[in-house]
Amino acid sequence: MESGRVNLSRKKTGIARNLPLWPETIDALKTMPKLGELVFYTKRGNPWVRVIKTTDGKNAVKYSRYDAVSAMFSKLLKKSGIKTERGVNFYTLRRTAATLAARSGDPFAVQRLLGHADLKMATTYVQDVSEQTDRIINNSRKFIVQDDS
Repeated sequence: MESGRVNLSRKKTGIARNLPLWPETIDALKTMPKLGELVFYTKRGNPWVRVIKTTDGKNAVKYSRYDAVSAMFSKLLKKSGIKTERGVNFYTLRRTAATLAARSGDPFAVQRLLGHADLKMATTYVQDVSEQTDRIINNSRKFIVQDDS
């Protein structure tokens, strides 16, 4: 954190990411008490996302995932009265961030930001950016078609 960057690896793909932190984020994190290896914990001191292992009577092991961030987001969304389409949840913000990042015009940077192994996977998160595409095509036209006027 002293370097102004954070190292994260995406558990799903194992891809490491080295991302910059805003100065305001660093300042806020410095004021947080250090409770353990994680930065944020629930009010009860648990990790926000937990994998819970259970066994049945036949020794079959089952893993379930509890995501307090998503649960809290859904609760706040409902409480706010904001009407959303079905399926809108905390994970939807990942797609929104990917779409905003796509506007940079660098699909490989979007891939790295999301921690995807290939570019194709990153594109599934990106929403329609037709307006930007139209601008690119119209701008390219200036170099191909001569204007006789």
